[in-house]
Amino acid sequence: MKIIETKYPDIDKDNIEQATSALGNRIIENISPILDEYYQGKSGQLKDLVLEFQQLSKKVLTKKELMENLMVKMGRMKKVKKLLDKASRLISSGFAHDSSFRNEMIVLLKVIDNLPNDKLDYHLNEITKMINRRFK
Repeated sequence: MKIIETKYPDIDKDNIEQATSALGNRIIENISPILDEYYQGKSGQLKDLVLEFQQLSKKVLTKKELMENLMVKMGRMKKVKKLLDKASRLISSGFAHDSSFRNEMIVLLKVIDNLPNDKLDYHLNEITKMINRRFK
């Protein structure tokens, strides 16, 4: 492209402020659609990320509640296991020949899954006392 210099200026010296504002308006008209598209794209991405974050937060909360429930169940199953191990130790030592103890153990084994935690603790302590008395 060849630049040709002429004696005639592109703008009037009297209206320089109007010419600069007109030039600025034309630049803004050309750049504005590009910036609007970029802004719309970024705001759309931001909305998508916010929705994804909310969904992941809900998923984490449900997994947390599930894990808490499983931890409670695991603690209960540990108590049941300990109770059954101690009862097994009593039975294998020959202490279970007593008919009242045998009947109590049969009832306990039938309802062990439905017992509340405090009852499990009580029976665990009782069997521990029996073991301590037996093996002293």
